Amino acid sequence: MNPNNALAGLDLKEKEILVYKALLELGEVPVTRVTKKAGLKRPTTYAVLKSLEGKGFVSRTIRGKKMLFAAQHPKKLVTEAEIRLKELQAAVPQLESMMGNAEQRPRVVVYEGKDALDKAYDDSFVTKGEVLYMGDISLSQEVFPRTFAKVGYVSLSPEFKIRELDDDSERTRKYAEEVRGPYRQVRFIPKEFLPFQVDIGIFGNTVLITSVKKEYFTVKIESEEIAHGYRALFEAMWRISSE
Repeated sequence: MNPNNALAGLDLKEKEILVYKALLELGEVPVTRVTKKAGLKRPTTYAVLKSLEGKGFVSRTIRGKKMLFAAQHPKKLVTEAEIRLKELQAAVPQLESMMGNAEQRPRVVVYEGKDALDKAYDDSFVTKGEVLYMGDISLSQEVFPRTFAKVGYVSLSPEFKIRELDDDSERTRKYAEEVRGPYRQVRFIPKEFLPFQVDIGIFGNTVLITSVKKEYFTVKIESEEIAHGYRALFEAMWRISSE
């Protein structure tokens, strides 16, 4: 996996990733060394280091009159992430009990920009049932790299399955051979419906419609009725698609 994608998944921005990686290579050094290595201006480097320190990725020490910065070991980041995950899992029952039981109205959320799009699919990993997907796999992999990586980490089962309708291309057929399994099926959209330049995801009561060609935005609709309607459309397309 690309280390930059992994760090971005930990909510690090581009300059924070640059500075953290520079510190991994340099060791414990003053800000001037970090500035030169990262190719940033000194005030920018200070601001980024302060942000990284607040997030637990960087530590600082004073030696004589010098202030030195060092990157936290990557394994320590994993340990801290696991601790936070366990704390969150323990708190989930209490947090769920706080959720309102009022009648749910349809809810629409818009995600704009490539950096925001990957967050749209986060709920699919905590929603039991079947995830339905339809789109152009080459475009979608470019727009949703973090989501595709997450799918590779989850355990598929009768309670969490995936069905995909993808564009019919040599690249997609190779992808289908790699990912197919008991709980993950792939079929190919008939050629008369191609090019299919939007991405549609359906899970639980949620429908995601994404422009993956130029505009880079996702419309997320939470509605039982709309999700049911899109499932019916997916099933109709599934029946006329080839394996």
